[in-house]
Amino acid sequence: MRGAGLAAAAAFVTATLAVPDATAATAGAAGVTASSAVPGQPAAALHWRACPFPGAPKELRCASIRVPVDYAHPEGPTTTVTVDRLPATGAHPVGSLFFDPGGPGGSGTRVVYAESLGTKVFSAATRENFDVIGLDPRGIGLSSAVRCDPALLNRRVSLFPKDEAAFGRLVARNRELAESCRRLTGPLVDHVDTVSAARDLEALRQALGQGGLNYLGLSYGSQLGATYAELFPRHIRTLALDGALDHSLRTTSLLRYEAHAYEESFDRFADWCADDGSCALHGTDVRRLVDTLVASADRTPLPAPQCAEAGDCRASVTGEDIRLNLQNLLLFPARRNNAALALQQAAGGDASAFSPALAAGPSDDIVNGSGIAVECLDWPTPIRTLADLRRLRRLGEASAPRLGGASQSWTILTGCVGRPAPVVNPPRPVRARNAPPILITNATHDPSTAYPWALRLHRQLSSSVLVTREGDGHTSYLAHGPSHTRDAIDTYLRTGRAPAPGTVYGD
Repeated sequence: MRGAGLAAAAAFVTATLAVPDATAATAGAAGVTASSAVPGQPAAALHWRACPFPGAPKELRCASIRVPVDYAHPEGPTTTVTVDRLPATGAHPVGSLFFDPGGPGGSGTRVVYAESLGTKVFSAATRENFDVIGLDPRGIGLSSAVRCDPALLNRRVSLFPKDEAAFGRLVARNRELAESCRRLTGPLVDHVDTVSAARDLEALRQALGQGGLNYLGLSYGSQLGATYAELFPRHIRTLALDGALDHSLRTTSLLRYEAHAYEESFDRFADWCADDGSCALHGTDVRRLVDTLVASADRTPLPAPQCAEAGDCRASVTGEDIRLNLQNLLLFPARRNNAALALQQAAGGDASAFSPALAAGPSDDIVNGSGIAVECLDWPTPIRTLADLRRLRRLGEASAPRLGGASQSWTILTGCVGRPAPVVNPPRPVRARNAPPILITNATHDPSTAYPWALRLHRQLSSSVLVTREGDGHTSYLAHGPSHTRDAIDTYLRTGRAPAPGTVYGD
């Protein structure tokens, strides 16, 4: 998942338990066919040990390798990348499967840890056929992590500033935050781009010593997987990209597609509430309720008493908080009544479900700055002035009149304003020559990774097969649960055979 959805995905998992210059980076990514992540250097080896998770069963093991902070200078400083492994349940496993839950900022090790404790994250077929390896990309989780000043992360600034003073506060916070990340993290913070993370994945594949890569990447994990395919196409056995992120998009198109997809998903949710008596808001005009809540919270922030008591989220909620965080509640179709209950509670005076999480310790990488650090190295922002932001806001409002362009894409474009680090991995089409069949899956009504992104990524990856799920929700493997689409992913991972081109499933 992307960052906006990854926090919700973590909650979903818990409950069922986001330098070289740009020219050099682009040229290097397009032309690499070397067999080593660090040409001329031998691959490291993985040494498995106990994992530092509380109560982790002994069969869950962790391993780390050291990789260059900057692959342009492989003899320079190094950083640590960590994975965990849960053995296959079957007697004759196919091999190992690397898993990235998305974000950027999502920790694969935590998802696999949850699986080890009994949470059914992965299908029985995946568990039977693969040792599942949770990936923490560079800067995230158990890997050497990006660290930023929590006070700056928690400083409230509007992402929809209305005047020069508010815009100045946004720019100042972003700049101070980036400087704190560099001070607390060191040079790694300027090298957590997706190209570097894909090179790390190749180093891990070599260290594992099992031949071709098996990989399942959700949402942002699809961008990481596609980047790996471009760099190392001959080293793939299977590559499943679920919830496609298209890194060839201009940032304005990124916003336009996602804002429209999110608003369409909200409209489908509102229609469901009108038609289905099981919705907690059945009989209520959901669209009008959201308009009323946003307008009220814009005038006076709504209380979030559960957050005030726990101290892990803001004690009050603004209108933009509601517009931004409602997206998280629409990710999982099976749990859409949670969105209805959250709106009902907000109307009754408790808007806690829409409150942004607060940064505290190292337990949540998205909240603690790694997600935005990756995004600002991968995506340029067209915003330099308040006038630029206003033009972008008009585009968002044209694409999503009710929600006004609120989306993870908006948080990227506004969150990167004023950050001093250059974009080292700018958007461009991805190419993977001589790659085996690659599987792309996407729902037609995904509120986070818009379906047109999957169509575009499919056209770029000549060996890819696109499987369409006609339905709602973000990703099909994790968020949607058992389905024909999930079965197709399992079969592909096990056999290497993708469904027929043009396959469409209803679930």
